[in-house]
Amino acid sequence: MATLLVIEDDINTNEAICEYMKSAGHTILSALDGEEGLLLAKEPSIDLVVLDIMLPKIDGMTVLRELRKCSTVPILMLTAIEDEHTQATSFDAEADDYITKPFSVNELLARISAHLRRETKKVNNKTKSKFFR
Repeated sequence: MATLLVIEDDINTNEAICEYMKSAGHTILSALDGEEGLLLAKEPSIDLVVLDIMLPKIDGMTVLRELRKCSTVPILMLTAIEDEHTQATSFDAEADDYITKPFSVNELLARISAHLRRETKKVNNKTKSKFFR
């Protein structure tokens, strides 16, 4: 399966996501603030990042922008902020997905799986045309 980085400051939410994703077969790295998240994001084995916006030390939008300077790894924003402006700003900063809290762990797993499938197809089709033959 994949290696996921969960950057979420609420310890209960972080642990719940990590346990659920582990039970689905994923390897998990976990951070409780943006600073720690950026350090862990340097691991070359990370396949997807689940990122909260309201984080201590370094906020999630800054983490997103920093990650995009050096990585194309899928980033799924998971946050309590529901307003359209923040969602649009996240997508403008190249977030791949956006889920608001409260959330379903089943939906989160489904979205993660969808992003990972697309990434696998990208790697497998690197030398092929972007159109079907």
